[in-house]
Amino acid sequence: MKRNSLGTWAAAIACFGMSAPPAARATSPTESAAAFDVALRPGGVLVGQVVDRQGVAKAGTTVSIRYAGQEVARTTTDTNGVFAAKGLRGGQYELLTQESSGICRLWAPDTAPPAAKQTALVVAGDDVVRGQGPMNAWVEWIKAHPYITAGTVAAAIAIPLALADDDFDNGS
Repeated sequence: MKRNSLGTWAAAIACFGMSAPPAARATSPTESAAAFDVALRPGGVLVGQVVDRQGVAKAGTTVSIRYAGQEVARTTTDTNGVFAAKGLRGGQYELLTQESSGICRLWAPDTAPPAAKQTALVVAGDDVVRGQGPMNAWVEWIKAHPYITAGTVAAAIAIPLALADDDFDNGS
């Protein structure tokens, strides 16, 4: 009898996992990506610098600032690689250049945590990706196909349980 109730619980958990919406099972990419804190200056001004991998300033680089996937500001770096954008509010933003992107949490003046930086640093051409490895393609496929993945997991649980239950009922 214990074996049968264990199978019932396993099947119930698998069904719940399949019926839960994808948003309940996974975080969005922006939530899971490592973000850094930056304090805005008065007037909602974000100041940052774009450098290459060797730390050399990149003049004339276009920086796109996006909030919730929509561009809210676009600016170009000066001769020292410094850029500024005004009129921003606190929240999670993506900073994009032609060669890189990064996520940062902007904080309104006087609300930033003590560890927040005063300027954003964007490293252009930075090809280091956290979590990159040989299994990355599989992980991305699983994220892109949550229902197929859930169905496969549920089948991998349910089929052996059904076969075991059938053997149990036949007296084997």
